Amino acid sequence: MGHDDQRLETVTASEIANFVFCPESWRLRDGLQLPPGNRPALAAGTRHHEAKATAERVAGGSISLGRVLIVIAVILAVALWLLTR
Repeated sequence: MGHDDQRLETVTASEIANFVFCPESWRLRDGLQLPPGNRPALAAGTRHHEAKATAERVAGGSISLGRVLIVIAVILAVALWLLTR
């Protein structure tokens, strides 16, 4: 048997993280390739995190808009002050 007969497998970062977190989970998922028994909970978690990510994007946009409005208000205040001198 030479190197041609050996199959090299790549270990992903996800597999390493799964093993470090729970070796038994790694054995079931990656070793035996069994589907998780808590699919509804996993799907609910995914939906929850997607909703949180959307809220974070909206909040970031709102903060940016607020900063732009502050700059506009300062410019208008300075312009008004200069016009009334």
